[in-house]
Amino acid sequence: MKVIIFLIKIVLFPLYGLYYAIIFLRNWLFDAGFLKSVSPKVPTINVGNLSLGGTGKTPFVEYLVRLLSDKNKVSTLSRGYGRITKGFLLADNQASAETVGDEPMQYYLKFKDKINVAVCENRVEGVEKIGKIFTNNQVIILDDAFQHRQISPHINLLLSDYNKPFYNDGLVPFGQLRDVRVSAKRADAVIITKCPIKIAESEKEKISGEVSAYTRVEIPVFFSKIAYQEITSYALKNDFDKTKNIIILTAIAKPKVFVKYLKEKKLKIEKNFDFPDHHSFSRKDIDKVLDKSHENLQIITTEKDMVKLKPQLSDLELKQFFYVPIEIEVDNKIAFETFIKTKIDFFNQNNR
Repeated sequence: MKVIIFLIKIVLFPLYGLYYAIIFLRNWLFDAGFLKSVSPKVPTINVGNLSLGGTGKTPFVEYLVRLLSDKNKVSTLSRGYGRITKGFLLADNQASAETVGDEPMQYYLKFKDKINVAVCENRVEGVEKIGKIFTNNQVIILDDAFQHRQISPHINLLLSDYNKPFYNDGLVPFGQLRDVRVSAKRADAVIITKCPIKIAESEKEKISGEVSAYTRVEIPVFFSKIAYQEITSYALKNDFDKTKNIIILTAIAKPKVFVKYLKEKKLKIEKNFDFPDHHSFSRKDIDKVLDKSHENLQIITTEKDMVKLKPQLSDLELKQFFYVPIEIEVDNKIAFETFIKTKIDFFNQNNR
């Protein structure tokens, strides 16, 4: 097997070199000013990464929504990955995961009374249309726009998975990075996500040192962890029964962390169905899972998967399905939130 992997790497190496050259040239053209970046007229926060996914962008966007939406009119802007529509679109009561994407739909269902949720492949166009439609908009949160150099956010947050930090990773196909490590220099802060519950200060210092090799000296490094909430039923007034066996059903980038959490709760896991990230569940997929279950078996998914699955289930099927909401906890929370609010205040004071 090692020989086969080695031979595959030799074959793919020219593609790796070409991909690296394209990324390097593109970034150089933006850095040198030959390609232009647009700076929005309202404070804009990007939540992004250098990898292909799985760093926890969605719950971090939700963290920022909770932080800012009480005192500011907030909009989120995503690409809407996996949607069947094109161009700019606002989420509304007729929207679905198919029309706006699973993550934007999740934002809308949780915060529709507080924020505007928009999708657009072209982030510059999306920001401009948000400004025209919502003249009272005060903050825009960009979901996954670190590689979109056409737009220059006022706060660029780079997320990196504790279990596979960007400085220990490589470009695809030899790693999981979609951008070169030195692109971290564009970050205004780096957040190490999915940290263990307890992480020693000495380890934080070591990680911060590794990060600083690729960022500007003054750039802060924060640490965060996943806070799993109570297992929740798809149906109303339906409690989870820990004595019953479960099936785990996921379509996320890195399901191992989620599965590990459920195992640590000592649940009786009978089977695990793992689909690709952003997978659009068909009725055939659902029937395949249900075929392996019985009326006493419970099916647990992530919240992002729930958004796609729930509209396809009958009232009877809903009672078998549960999901686990998650939130983000940031170490040194006060320092992080002060960092965000100070930058927004600074922008507003200088653009009145």
